Amino acid sequence: MADEKGLQGDRKVEQAAAEATSHSEIVESEIQAVEKNDNQQDSEKIKEKKESTNAVPYHKLFSFADPTDYLLMFVGTIGAIANGACMPIMTIIFGQVVNAFGSTDIEEVTHKVSQVSLKYVYLGLGAMVASFLQVSCWMVTGERQAARIRNLYLGAILRQEIGFFDKETNTGEIIGRMAGDTILIQDAMGEKVGKFLQLVTTFTAGFVIAFIKGWKLTLVMASSIPLLVLSGAVMAITVSKTASRGQAAYSHAANIADQSIGSIRTVVSFTGEKQAVDQYNKSLTEAVKTGSQEGLAMGVGFGMVAFIVFSNYALAVWFGAKMILK
Repeated sequence: MADEKGLQGDRKVEQAAAEATSHSEIVESEIQAVEKNDNQQDSEKIKEKKESTNAVPYHKLFSFADPTDYLLMFVGTIGAIANGACMPIMTIIFGQVVNAFGSTDIEEVTHKVSQVSLKYVYLGLGAMVASFLQVSCWMVTGERQAARIRNLYLGAILRQEIGFFDKETNTGEIIGRMAGDTILIQDAMGEKVGKFLQLVTTFTAGFVIAFIKGWKLTLVMASSIPLLVLSGAVMAITVSKTASRGQAAYSHAANIADQSIGSIRTVVSFTGEKQAVDQYNKSLTEAVKTGSQEGLAMGVGFGMVAFIVFSNYALAVWFGAKMILK
């Protein structure tokens, strides 16, 4: 009887162990299913967030301008156009200098060179005024509009619900983005706009003057434009991608520093100082890496552009000499 009771007790223990094992397996499978479902939901949320992000048209950046800003932008545009036209006009004056040395009479050469030299002085004064208006007006209006955007951005953040700061973003990211993104916006609608207008004017005026003075040589030199455009486009795309990665890395580093300092008691109680420093250094290392890649891309790009430009000069001299001989 004792043996039978012992056997029955062993069977009950084995059944209980089997039931506990099966129950734990079921719980683990349910936990894995929940985690899988949560991961899928998170990935779907991230995907929806990326899809819902729309790029703002460039002209919308100037939506916060007031009448004073419009006046500054108008004056800066006039200055940029005038400044851009100075370089093509200088080539005409340089041609007059070369022609002035073609005479054999010394007094006539001196008189012509003196007249052309005065034209250089007048052109320099005009370029000085135009450059001053271009840079000062566009930088002032860019600073004014960027300050207005910062105030509106902070007001919009403060109007959000508490859940926004828990799920969508965090304090460190907000501070980093407010400091970094607004500077990029300020550059995009400030000095860089004036520089863009200046270079477009130089490009257009240079082609107009070139086709008027010598269309054959201009067509030959225009063969290098696709190479210039290609090298510039590759450099711009690469620099843009690396700059975005660097901005994200600096934002992550700012977030780590903000959370660590804000919760310094918790960090110290769990001896997490080293881990926080390691994470911060990791983000900074990633930012330095992207910065080095950006510098390398800019160096290679500018080197290729310089090589194409000087090769174009060689082509112009060679073809110009052939035209003179014919």
